[in-house]
Amino acid sequence: MAVDTAHVGTVRRAGRPRDESRDADILEAARLELAERGYARMTMAGVAARAGAGKATVYRRWPSKADLVIDSIMCASEAALGIGDVPDTGSLRGDFARVKALASRDDAVWGALTGLISEIGHSPELREAVHERLICPRQALVRALLARAEARGETVPGADLDLIAGVPTAMIIYRLKLTGEPLDPAFLTALTEDVVIPLATGYADRDPDPA
Repeated sequence: MAVDTAHVGTVRRAGRPRDESRDADILEAARLELAERGYARMTMAGVAARAGAGKATVYRRWPSKADLVIDSIMCASEAALGIGDVPDTGSLRGDFARVKALASRDDAVWGALTGLISEIGHSPELREAVHERLICPRQALVRALLARAEARGETVPGADLDLIAGVPTAMIIYRLKLTGEPLDPAFLTALTEDVVIPLATGYADRDPDPA
């Protein structure tokens, strides 16, 4: 399985340069170990053995299990989108539609979170890594789309855009942690069309064919 490692975080250390050719094998091994053993039971040594790499090689590249797990998830999905990746369609509804089209494999991130969510409360290290590297970038993108809509005059005057930007993530985490319902396209569409857009703009009419 080919893995894009271009967006994986880098740890700089003095000494012999690391062998980047092993990154893909190590990240794939981490995903398999996570799927089979869960976060609590997987170990760096187990990942190294599965990848046919030395444990020191893994630790030089990833200083903690949380860092390794998050990188393995990120490499299984599209790189985190930024506002510059989303063309200005002229409407908030259109912009969200473009995000959904661009983030076609973002389900890899949320799917992996299903296996991690029960561990977050027991591992401050994992909780911080998930928040900073998975949650914050997606929340920042929603906030940037709302700011763009505000500049167009689409949003309700005085709307708390920071609060609204946190709604999608909160509802997704609730679904993952408590109800176990799937993050299917119908849910994600309803989340933007029936919740986020009305909160921001005051309009609930859904466009059946967004531009």
